Amino acid sequence: MIFLLRHGETELNVQGRLQGRSQANLTEAGRSFAQDTARVISCEVGDGDCVIFSSPLTRALETTEIIAAALAGLRKRVTDDRIAELDFGKWDGLTDDEIDAGWPGNRDVGAPGEWYFNSPGGEGFDVFRLRLARFLDDLTNDPHEHKIIVSHGLAGRVLRGIHADLSTPDTMSLPVPSQAFFILQTHGGIKEVAVE
Repeated sequence: MIFLLRHGETELNVQGRLQGRSQANLTEAGRSFAQDTARVISCEVGDGDCVIFSSPLTRALETTEIIAAALAGLRKRVTDDRIAELDFGKWDGLTDDEIDAGWPGNRDVGAPGEWYFNSPGGEGFDVFRLRLARFLDDLTNDPHEHKIIVSHGLAGRVLRGIHADLSTPDTMSLPVPSQAFFILQTHGGIKEVAVE
C-alpha cells in the first residue's frame, strides 16, 4: 500500500506565502494534523513492514518524525530530494499580491494552476514532473509492504496525476485538501482519506 501525504500546516501557509524551497516549521495545527494522520495510518498498516520517504525540507521532515513515531513496523526512513516541493525561484516566500505587484499578469497566463511554473528562475513543469515520475518508477522496486510518502501540496498533486496518468490540466485541477491524505491504489486508483 502507498500512502501519500502533505506535510502539516506551517507559519508560511498561515501567511499565504509560497513555500517552495523555503524552510518552515510546523504550526501547532500542523503537528496536530501529523499526529492524527499518524494514528490513521498506524491503524491501516498495523505492524506491517513500512518505509517512509520524505522530502528534505524541514516541514516534511518534522511531519515524518511524527508519523515514524507511531509506526510499529517501520523499517527505514529515506530522505529523497526528488519529492521536494517545486522550486519557485524568485517567487519563493512571496504572497500572491507580492507576485502580482512584481510580475503583473504572470499568474494569469495559461490554464488554472499553470502559473506556478512561470516564476523567474523557477522550475518548469516538465522538469518537475520528470523528477517526480522517476521517484515513482523507483518506488515500484521497493520491497516494503507499506510505503509512506511525505511531500508537499504541488508535488503531491503532480505525483497523483502521474499515478493516475492524467493530462496536465487535469493534474493541475486536482484538489489539495489540508485535512486528508491519499492512498495510491493499483491501476491508477486514488483514495482520499479524511483526517479528523
